[in-house]
Amino acid sequence: MKNLAGLMGKYCSTSAVATSADFAMFQVALAYIGVSPVLSTVCGRTLGAMVAFWLHRSWVFSHSKRSDGNVLRLRYVSGIMMGMGLNVAGVWFLNSVLAIEAWPARISTAVAVWLFGFVFNKKMVFT
Repeated sequence: MKNLAGLMGKYCSTSAVATSADFAMFQVALAYIGVSPVLSTVCGRTLGAMVAFWLHRSWVFSHSKRSDGNVLRLRYVSGIMMGMGLNVAGVWFLNSVLAIEAWPARISTAVAVWLFGFVFNKKMVFT
C-alpha cells in the first residue's frame, strides 16, 4: 500500500505540471485564438499529454519493465485518446447542453477523468 501511495503522489505531482500546461493552452486557445471550448480542450489535452508522457516515463513509472518504446507509445496514445474523448464529451455536455461556463466545465471534467488516466497508465501502459 505504501508503494501505491508513493506512486499516486508522484502521479499527482506530475499531473499538476501536465494540467498546468493543458490549462494554459486551453486559455490561450479560448481567449486569444478564439476557438470553441471543445477545440480548446483538444489543444490543451494534446500539450498536457506530451508533458505527462515525458514525466510519467522518466519519473513516475521509471520502474516499468516495458522497454519497447513503440508498444509503450501506442498504449499511451490509446489511453490519451480515450481520455481526450471523455474530456471533450464532458466539456461539450456541460458547456453546450447544460450551459455551464467553459472553465468550470473544463475543470470538473478534467478532475472526473483524472482517475481513469492513473488506472489506465498503471495497469495498461507502464506495467
